[in-house]
Amino acid sequence: MLPRQRAILAIAALCVTGLVATSAPAHAQPKPRLSASQLAARVSKALKGSTAAHVDYTFHIADVGNISHAPKHATAPASNEKLFTTITLLKLVGSQFRYTTTISGTAPIKNGTLHGDLVLTAAGDPTLTGTDLRSFAKRLHAKGLRHVTGRLVVDDTRYSHTTRVSGWKHKFVPEESGTVDAFAVDGDEWRSGNAFEADPTPDNAQLWRHALNKSHITVGKTLIEKAPPGLHHLVTHRSAALSSIVADTLTNSVNFYAEMMLREAGAQLTGHGGAASGVAAEHEVAGELGLPLGTVHDGSGLSYTDRETPATIVAWLKKLKTLSSYDTVYFGLPLSCDTGTLEGRLCGPNVRGRIRAKTGTLDHNSALSGYFQARSGDFVTFSILASGFKDKNFTKIYNHVDAAIEVVARSG
Repeated sequence: MLPRQRAILAIAALCVTGLVATSAPAHAQPKPRLSASQLAARVSKALKGSTAAHVDYTFHIADVGNISHAPKHATAPASNEKLFTTITLLKLVGSQFRYTTTISGTAPIKNGTLHGDLVLTAAGDPTLTGTDLRSFAKRLHAKGLRHVTGRLVVDDTRYSHTTRVSGWKHKFVPEESGTVDAFAVDGDEWRSGNAFEADPTPDNAQLWRHALNKSHITVGKTLIEKAPPGLHHLVTHRSAALSSIVADTLTNSVNFYAEMMLREAGAQLTGHGGAASGVAAEHEVAGELGLPLGTVHDGSGLSYTDRETPATIVAWLKKLKTLSSYDTVYFGLPLSCDTGTLEGRLCGPNVRGRIRAKTGTLDHNSALSGYFQARSGDFVTFSILASGFKDKNFTKIYNHVDAAIEVVARSG
């Protein structure tokens, strides 16, 4: 063995026995965790770096020392309002609830003829389509129906037709949401015009009539009124489970679904779905759960006069973790840098694929609220609301909010 080889082996032996120090200590000390005040300062610094003019940020970040800034200052929550809407309806009916549309007759079918009226009772299914109507007609044809001597009755009385509420821009219907109606078809987006926006049922009933004609079923004139009692059931259509509809609503921020769900919450509470009864249902559920609730006008958050605080949103999200609907809402929230309205956001190494959060955007407001696991292992619940800015380049706002979240996510 050469002298150089002997020297290398000797050093290796000394390292094993601990007699020669290596370049790194055997037990590296972990970085000390930031205090709540230090973390709050870093979050504020990330937010205040915004180049958008006159941005007012309020935030509440729980489970890491409850860091916050003006957590009880109320601003427009934008689409974060959908959190209250979905949690409320899930609390009232459960995640397996399905909207059920029924087709009945005032008499049974005999020899291909229904001697009476054919009645469609609408249930507020926000996912009902023209394809579904054609399926109804085919199923009636398969039952032998060819002729209805009476009228084509459509019962759309479960919900009111009023969609716009305080704080909505007039153009939000149909630009942001179809008209709310118990008998909605294709999101009530297949037509436009003032008459359709005010009451889509007559035109949707024409779609239903056309589907019947395509299946060679004739029927008398159309009548829109409450269904009579004592009907003979013919066809039932059930929507997908509410859990699926909630997931789509939250992931893609579907305003129409949220407005329809608010009305259904009202119908569950009072028997009739309207904006007022839906808001009353939210307050009822908030009281039952011991939660605060701000000023609510709608289900989607399109109203500029809705008001919520970061502390309220966090309180609802923390309470949600104790409810049976938690998984439905949690996995319905967009996933950072992956799905829905977060597909192109929060793509840094500490946050990619780790944040579940609801976004929200109006002209001068932006919101982000949800959950993530920090590097420290803490499961964090948070809400950050931005308001007051004039610059509509939302990317600037998003970047600073996302940077603030990354600060907490990588905290040790």
